[in-house]
Amino acid sequence: MKNFHWLTFAFIYFLVVSTDTLSADLIFSQYVETNSGTTPKGVEIWNSGASAIDFSITNLQIFQGTNGGNLSALNGTLINSGSLSSGNVLVIGTTDIGTYLSGQGLGAVRFVEFGFSFNGNDALQLRLGGTAVDTFGTPNSDPGTAWTANGVSTANQNIALREGILAGNSVGFTDPSTRFLTVSSTPSTLPAGLSGFGIAPTAVPEPSSIALLSLVGIGGFALRRLRKGRTGS
Repeated sequence: MKNFHWLTFAFIYFLVVSTDTLSADLIFSQYVETNSGTTPKGVEIWNSGASAIDFSITNLQIFQGTNGGNLSALNGTLINSGSLSSGNVLVIGTTDIGTYLSGQGLGAVRFVEFGFSFNGNDALQLRLGGTAVDTFGTPNSDPGTAWTANGVSTANQNIALREGILAGNSVGFTDPSTRFLTVSSTPSTLPAGLSGFGIAPTAVPEPSSIALLSLVGIGGFALRRLRKGRTGS
């Protein structure tokens, strides 16, 4: 009886943890900061959750911390109407990114034109319904020219979310390579420099999520065996 209760608790615990891991909502899935001139600059935002997000109920807005300064709202990025279906992306950025999307047959992707002025050392934060759901860089910290590690940089690059990452990080990062891969180091060379924008990431669970789901399956199997033994069948 004690073993049965312990396994029941373990099963419920792992089920809750796994569900939480797999039900993340909005994530920065791509970012571009030009290597020449002032554009292109923009971000792609992915709904990695299982449900559509209604922006008329939970508004979306991007905040920016310039040169290590405090985060402040970028008013032109406020989205308070429409929705984003599960697995889809929206793009916010300079005019040339919208032109790129249309030219690549991605005109159906929601695009919000906004003249970002960020540089590689400016943090960004995604807030949904006023709550931080993902942070790019580290707020209130100036890294110099950019956050850079293992060839991945927040300056002069088009970078995309690594496969298997399904949840945002509200705290932010100092090493962009833990979340992103370099797509192009010459993003001003169009259209190749914006490759990947408007195309949703593949929702592959992280190894930790797969392990938890396996444990849930094992727990369920153990429960069935215990019930079978208790009934004598």
